[in-house]
Order: sequence, then C-alpha cells, then structure tokens
Amino acid sequence: MKYCGLLFFTFILAFPLYAVEEKTIHIEGQYTRGSWMDFTSSTELNFKKLFELLSRSRTGEKLMKEAQYKAARMGHLLTDVVKVGETSLTDTTLVRKFSPHSPEHVIYESRSVVYINRTLSWDDALLDLAHELTHFVYRESFNPYSEHFNAKDFIRSTIEGEGGEVQAFLTECRVLKELFSSRVQSRSHCQKIENDHGQLSYTRAVELFYHVGPYYDSFAKQLQKRDIASSFSALKSEKINFISSAYGVPYPVAALMEYDLVLNKVCENDKKRLVYMQQGPKRGPASTSMAQDKFQESYSSRCSQK
Repeated sequence: MKYCGLLFFTFILAFPLYAVEEKTIHIEGQYTRGSWMDFTSSTELNFKKLFELLSRSRTGEKLMKEAQYKAARMGHLLTDVVKVGETSLTDTTLVRKFSPHSPEHVIYESRSVVYINRTLSWDDALLDLAHELTHFVYRESFNPYSEHFNAKDFIRSTIEGEGGEVQAFLTECRVLKELFSSRVQSRSHCQKIENDHGQLSYTRAVELFYHVGPYYDSFAKQLQKRDIASSFSALKSEKINFISSAYGVPYPVAALMEYDLVLNKVCENDKKRLVYMQQGPKRGPASTSMAQDKFQESYSSRCSQK
C-alpha cells in the first residue's frame, strides 16, 4: 500500500525506499546512496542540488518555476518556504485576526511551508519534493470558518481537487518516469494508474483513492448519517492502495476524520469570538447588530451539536 499524507493544515507523505543498487536515468553514482542531507554540511547547498536534480525533468522544471513564482508573490525566495523536516509535508496555516473591540471584522491570512524529510535518499527526496511542491503551488485555498465549509466538499477537494492528492501523485509519477529507470518505476504504484496506452490516468487514480477495503461499511454509514453518501458513488470495498500516514486509514476516511477535527477547532474559536461579540456594546450600529445575529445563526447551525 502507498502511504500518503492528508491535506489540510498539514500534509504528510511517505514513500517506499528503493534499493541502493538501482541506477537512475539522469541521477547516477553518489545520488543513489545515502541521505540527501549527507551530500554536504550545508543545508543550503543540499537544497540547491535537490532543486537542480528535480529541474532535470520536464515536469520538475515547470513545477520549480511555478513554485518560485508563488513564493515571490508571498515576498519570499523558494528557499524561504522549503525547509528540512523530520517528515515530508506541506504545512498550511490559516491565521484569523480580529480585535476584541470589533470582533465582527475578521482578516484571514494563509501561510505555507514545505518540509522535506532529512533522512530520505536522493530519489525519495526528489519524489517528495515534487509531491509537496504540487500541494504548495496548486492547492486551492479554502476557509474552514466559512459557512460553506462542509464534509462533502472537503473530502472531494482533499482527494480530487486542484493541488490535491491525486494531482500530487500524478506529478510524482511523471517525475519518476522522467528521471528514473524502468526497474525503479516498476516498484511504485504509478503503473496501477496507467491506461491501456501506458499513459497516466487521472480517472484511474481517483478510482484507486476511493478503494477503502474493510472500512467500506462503517464509512458508508457515516456518509449516510450526514446525508452525503450519494456524492461518493466511486467509493468501493476493493483493496486499499493509498493510506494516510497521518491517520493510518484510507484517504476518504482520513479526510472525514480531519474535517471533524478542524470543525471542532473552528467551533471552539468561534465560541470565543461570539463571547467577545456578546460582551460588546448592547446598542450599536444596525450593521454590527445584523453581523452578530448572522454569526450567531451560523455558529448555532454548525456547532450546536459539538
């Protein structure tokens, strides 16, 4: 089974290790042995080499340029947003700001940092980098505090959405094909999503992500309870191919678990904001009163049973 991470504030991904005797098409010798962080004592130089190796693939070159452009729009260099970590993940944090004196006015800021596992071999680090940069560049922004935030869209976005797990896996597979030998490629899950012409299939990848094996019955009941089961006709009890390393369960199941955790936190924070509103002036502008009433209604509908 493929172990991948779950998208939201934190995306975690783990890849199977390849045998050290394997050679790559473009990456030979020292780049097939040892950790990528063992190359030099300088983290900056190690990342420079990792970026250079990824750029040797057509897919990687395009991805690197788009990642650099996005980082620049955030006022950073790519080296500012890609760092060494204990595991590979894209950590996206939504910061909500409001004044206790004016809690009806809220400002949201989104920040993302990519981490690459320091212990990985060069080939695994390259694939992780391709995967995580796909999340960084293409992941659709969303606001869990929005009244439109819901379980159905969250699950689908996590798996099928722009910059989601399917797209990140496809990017990884393209880099794998462009940089690595056929022997290395044969050890990945990428061949499972090829069509009859040997081309990577988005549709096939989506199908495999919805294979939940023995979790099918219990998960289907959860979807039915929420009245969203009809939106996941692709869900199957077939053999699991992709497991979330964050939760140790198939992706759809993990996404719903993540949604519930996020919503619980949202309700906890909204409760604090509601208290600030209720402690404000008893009489205020009509617009402020209307904003408070609307927020109270939204909070009650989403969080009354939490």
